Amino acid sequence: MKNRTCLFGEGLFETFRVYRGRRLAFVEDHLDRMAEGCRFFALPFSRKQALDALQSALDEVPVDGDARLRLTLVSHGDHRVEKVTFDTTWEPLEEMGSQHQQGVKLTLAPFQRFSKSPLVRFKTTSYLENIFVFTWARGGGFFDALFTNERGEITEGSITNVFFLSQGHILTPPLEAGLLPGITRKQIIKVAWARGFSVRESTVRLGDLKAFDGAFVTNSVVEVLPVSAVGDTPYPIPEMIQGIQEGYQERVRASFW
Repeated sequence: MKNRTCLFGEGLFETFRVYRGRRLAFVEDHLDRMAEGCRFFALPFSRKQALDALQSALDEVPVDGDARLRLTLVSHGDHRVEKVTFDTTWEPLEEMGSQHQQGVKLTLAPFQRFSKSPLVRFKTTSYLENIFVFTWARGGGFFDALFTNERGEITEGSITNVFFLSQGHILTPPLEAGLLPGITRKQIIKVAWARGFSVRESTVRLGDLKAFDGAFVTNSVVEVLPVSAVGDTPYPIPEMIQGIQEGYQERVRASFW
């Protein structure tokens, strides 16, 4: 029986941050997204098997450190998917304290992506495009690179969602622009509303970059990182971002699994 994930990229994955004490956050949100991907791509899914795989992986992670844990749904079959299995890998997480304070530099990806592609809406193992751009950005000394779509709208980074600040308002590209509905992105929107910040989805074009007062990027592992520059456009790091970071930590602790 063929490993269709290895041969064709026919699989899905979720990445978790493991917190000290072997704790995970927003587990149900992650599995809901994987289940939605399975419905779209007609792949079998068992939430119990996914949870069992996560628990087995957690048992191997040192209890006194943070880690990155990946849960991969692997498909098998000769001419079609006949079954799926769950694979897990983990690695210790490096300290990122300075980046959370000083911010990170971004650049723009060297090509556009099509906003209607289903591959941008789910965490599929057909991930070579993201890996290429991520490696390209890191080779240039940047933390990540932002994609644009066929209309020239900014969508997301290769490993992050992005938020911009404008006169006290928080803006993030809409899902319709063609981007992953990030788990941390979803929580940040809730944090912003709970803290009384104005937050909305809004189309962001390249010409808008110089008008913003700041920016930050998010994902489940790095959480919330201020952006110090996008290309040659520098950004200050407003106090608002610290409030978002603190609010996110509160939601993480409340969701521990």
